[in-house]
Amino acid sequence: TLMKIKQKINFLIKSIFFVLFLQIIIHQISLFFPVQQKQVEIERVQKWLKMLKNWSKYRNSDRMIKRVYKGVPLQLRGQAWALLLDVEKVKSDNAGKYERMKEQAQLYSPEIKQIDLDINRTFREHIMFMDRFGVKQQSLFHVLSAYSVYNTEVSYCQGMSQIAAILLMFMNEEDAFWALSQLLTNQKHAMHGESSSFILLLAKNFNVDLIFFLNG
Repeated sequence: TLMKIKQKINFLIKSIFFVLFLQIIIHQISLFFPVQQKQVEIERVQKWLKMLKNWSKYRNSDRMIKRVYKGVPLQLRGQAWALLLDVEKVKSDNAGKYERMKEQAQLYSPEIKQIDLDINRTFREHIMFMDRFGVKQQSLFHVLSAYSVYNTEVSYCQGMSQIAAILLMFMNEEDAFWALSQLLTNQKHAMHGESSSFILLLAKNFNVDLIFFLNG
């Protein structure tokens, strides 16, 4: 139902900003140990690369869950999120559908105006969304408007723009669309609580530097 979707969105947004506050503190502490921090990051990348290449072996394993808590390296987040949400499978099962939804949205979506207004207020300090009608803003518009006609029960509601924008920071447009769909409505991945593996991944590993310090 729409109420459940709104609750899911609110939970995710609150989780993200709570963890962002904690990671600001962690970031400041790590500045005092640059060499050690760099070595730790190199080791994390190597471990995650191995795990992603053997996903069928590690998926839902204790080791994967443990590493999710420790954090996914920035450069691998898009790939990791796509695997956790079965993006390739759902995209393959719905080949061509995203483009059709984009076309239908331009003709039939009643949410176009509100989506455009919200996009203008979404992560405007972030380099990817700084330019009005820039590439990423256009992608965000396409993802949200397409979803509004793809899932007519939910359509569009406040908070979805932030979630879709975060996905677009690490994924291409169509992958972000299907990730959003899986995240909000697929029962396997739906945000029912803190046990959701993707919430853990997104909330605990969203990179503070990417938003607050990239333009610094």
